[in-house]
Amino acid sequence: MPHRKIHTGFADIFVKRPILAIVVNLLIAIAGLAALNGVEVREMPSVEQPVISVRINWDGAAPETVDAEVTSVVEDALAQLDGLKAVSATSSYGSSRLTIDLTENTDIDTAANEVREIISATERQLPDGIDDPVVSKNDSDSDPIMRLALLGSAPLDEMTRLADNFISDRLSTIDGVAEVQVLGGQENEFRVQVFLTALVGRGLDLSDVETALKTLRIDTAMGDLESGSQSVLLRSADPEVTEEAIGELRIDAHTRVGDIALIDYTGADDDIYARVDGQTAVSLNIVRQSMSNTLTISQNVRAELSNIQAQLPAGMRLVIVADDGLFVERSINEVSTTIGIAVLIVIAVIFAFLRSWRAVLIPAVTIPVSLTGAIAAIWLAGFSVNTITLLALVLATGMVVDDAIVVVENIVRRRHQGMGASLAAATGTNEVFFAVISTTATLAAVFIPISFLPGQAGGIFAEFGFVLAFCVMLSSFVALTLAPMMAAKLDPGRGGEQLKDAETPPRGLVAVYQRIVSAALNAPLLAIAAALAFAILSFGTYGNLTSALTPTEDRGVFFIRGKGPAGASLAFTDEQITKVESILQPHVDSGEINAVQSIIGAGGSSSAFVVVSLADWDDRDRSAQELLAEINPQLMRIPGISVFAISPNSLGIRGAGRGLQFAVVGNDYNSLAEEGDALVAAMEEDPTFSNPTLSYDTTTPLLSVEIDREMATELGLSPANIATTINTLTQGQVATEVFLDGEETDIRMVPGGKPIEDPSDIENVWARTNKGDFVPLSSVVTLTPSSTASSLAREDRARAVPGEANLGAGVSLGQAAQRAEELAAEVLSDSARLIFRGEAATLEESQSGTLLVFGIALLVVLLVLSAQFESFASAAVIMLTVPFGLGAAVMAIWLSGGTLNYYSQIGLVILIGIMAKNGILVVEFANQLRERGLDVDTAIRDAVRMRLRPVMMTAISTVMGGLPLVLASGAGAEAREAVGWVIVGGLGFATVFTLFLIPVFYRLIAPLGGIPGENARLLEAETTAARMRT
Repeated sequence: MPHRKIHTGFADIFVKRPILAIVVNLLIAIAGLAALNGVEVREMPSVEQPVISVRINWDGAAPETVDAEVTSVVEDALAQLDGLKAVSATSSYGSSRLTIDLTENTDIDTAANEVREIISATERQLPDGIDDPVVSKNDSDSDPIMRLALLGSAPLDEMTRLADNFISDRLSTIDGVAEVQVLGGQENEFRVQVFLTALVGRGLDLSDVETALKTLRIDTAMGDLESGSQSVLLRSADPEVTEEAIGELRIDAHTRVGDIALIDYTGADDDIYARVDGQTAVSLNIVRQSMSNTLTISQNVRAELSNIQAQLPAGMRLVIVADDGLFVERSINEVSTTIGIAVLIVIAVIFAFLRSWRAVLIPAVTIPVSLTGAIAAIWLAGFSVNTITLLALVLATGMVVDDAIVVVENIVRRRHQGMGASLAAATGTNEVFFAVISTTATLAAVFIPISFLPGQAGGIFAEFGFVLAFCVMLSSFVALTLAPMMAAKLDPGRGGEQLKDAETPPRGLVAVYQRIVSAALNAPLLAIAAALAFAILSFGTYGNLTSALTPTEDRGVFFIRGKGPAGASLAFTDEQITKVESILQPHVDSGEINAVQSIIGAGGSSSAFVVVSLADWDDRDRSAQELLAEINPQLMRIPGISVFAISPNSLGIRGAGRGLQFAVVGNDYNSLAEEGDALVAAMEEDPTFSNPTLSYDTTTPLLSVEIDREMATELGLSPANIATTINTLTQGQVATEVFLDGEETDIRMVPGGKPIEDPSDIENVWARTNKGDFVPLSSVVTLTPSSTASSLAREDRARAVPGEANLGAGVSLGQAAQRAEELAAEVLSDSARLIFRGEAATLEESQSGTLLVFGIALLVVLLVLSAQFESFASAAVIMLTVPFGLGAAVMAIWLSGGTLNYYSQIGLVILIGIMAKNGILVVEFANQLRERGLDVDTAIRDAVRMRLRPVMMTAISTVMGGLPLVLASGAGAEAREAVGWVIVGGLGFATVFTLFLIPVFYRLIAPLGGIPGENARLLEAETTAARMRT
């Protein structure tokens, strides 16, 4: 038998001390199990951008006035906010709304307090009459995470009081809930219908009635009364308010309110309708705070709902229409099941190669130790168990056995050479010690630069990379500690075990492989040319891949937005939405759709929003996307209203699923509107887009009321009195609020008799001068019909005209964004520019640094390998195969019809490490053979022959471990498929490149790097010589 070098080292400790090996690995597993109860569970890593919303109400103010006097002032003041990233603002009738995006590491609580201080400091610059600003730690444009509905046979006003004063209060106290929006309810009010003719006949006007009504609310502190040893507070008491009491109020000595008005206690006019499956309802939307956990909130809300339901009056019920937490829970359960399936597949693959349960048991033990140990690492790092980290565990299942396979295979080889069980375990492990450490360090190095990606991409990659790298590091530790101990005890290479010896003459597949490798080594330029041809093909394919943040997901719900023409009435919009409900009804009857919730008027009388909750994933045959493909053409045929469907995604991005959102920004709204119209016109001619529209609409009917102030002053009419009169005639004037049964209730003055419907009716109304005379409003007021914008937008302190467009058939968001930029360059002037909003802005941000960071990742891996091998040549051999592996993954994405998204990028990152890992197994062994004196050609031929089985085993176990991802179904299947196709398809092809290109590159490049270990041998020789001289 030829002389074999016996390696001594790290593994000897654990062969000698088996109890130590068992205890150390048990401690890792126990730590993971203990952490499992304390680690947070959520849908995605905490990668949300902290967002703060500010709302300022100013009753009666036009959008132009709000924009100039409120929005721009506050926006300028917020420029000094620490951690400010961007500000978006909208000025609408009577309201200013600002959304403040903060940088990733900004503390949202500190920022919210600073925002309040900044706004407080600017109060002197703001107009009188505005309400106190409301600052909240959430995105005012974000979608609710839960949608509830209160149904019942009770009157709507009774259900509204219950929703406002009981249900909403209970749900608002749940940790993480930012707001509970109550929509579709009806408040009661006292309505005083004033008969203007009777009023004028008594020499009175509306201000006299308002003054009388205000006396109902006298809630004034009157000091305190010192009485003996105690102090008694004095406060006026509210009178008992009834229709009769209001009617008895005196306006003057001769007139009571009841003499000139009819008083009713009735429901206020509805401005929002809500219904579920055609039944009138009160909707409650739960909006979570920025950075909070959707799953935790959902679980807590569900627990509270069971308590609330028990206290509801008979005939009322509170139902959950849609719940994001359900998708999160099901998705996590699906991934957990995938992990279990992957474990079984990987063990079966190992057994298929080794055909020995003793040999299989050793790498199989690394799986639970590594995966449970990773849970402890997740908890220590402050991460969470989420879809991304669980995907890392799924892929780790096929990778954590790699090191143990390499160790066991080498131990068995040594055992077959005649070594004893313990010696073979120690020597076989020590021989591959460097290869195991090298592969682990390489995988860990891949994820260091990737975690520096900007925005959400960086946060996602950081958690994924950390978990996967830690799993691999744990598996290496288990392979180098527990595996040699178990091999020494189980002796998988004993004489009775029929493991195939790697050094026996090749047969079957091995023989074919060696013939091809020999051919490649004999004609290296031909092999390289074939590989380059594939690379060129892959590069061309990469250019045809579509880009997206995430694959389109079936989250068990989709939304339908409806927008009618400007100025459309609530009744008109409601009529059109009933047609939407009719289209959906057959699918409700078939069981595909679980519930349909319609909310009309929440964004104005011409706006509507429909929530379509689907049946459970297991209970329907079609996905949400397949259902939408059937429904959308029918929706587009509804006349008089623009209707489009939205599929939400998992990242919670503002505007997600709404197609391409953009804005044209500049200095003047009118010119921006013209520029925006030109861009939209160009989009309409391009098949990339469908139904492009601008949100800046100047067709909202407007009746400008111009007061002749000089004439009004001469007649003794105040502008405030004129405004009160006109307001009462049109929408009614709230004179005061009173408390009724503990609730604040409006007392509203409205005109009695024939309703005011024509502008001439306003001009013919009489107003009283300060001399007591009455003059028609037409003498001081001019009414001019025109149109205006319903809202004005700003982006980063610049005026903006927002717009959006649905995507054409087969068009990705990335393609649409690129085409929009090309059209903008053609049609926009130098004074205007195009910016992206919502999902498109996030995609643009994520793509800006991705290629650079991927390049850095490749460079870092190259440097790490060079340091490990002490040879740039050996590192170059491995790294030259990586691009071909990535090309194989690109082809797999293209063939599967996938997109280049966060999840597929994760797969590409993993592939860099796996390709390098497979190459290390061959190159490290070839270097060892060259250290023993073999030439380059013989060393690489022997290395690929002896490393074929471990390379195939590690690759196939990883590929088969990812197979459940490709075959995924149920909640979150799209994300799992995106990663799975890259790993299964990409790694399958990539392994071929590793096995055939590594020998070719090694033979050409390795001689340039000198003989491995030459420096060490030189030092040893010089040291020996020095000792001999002494």
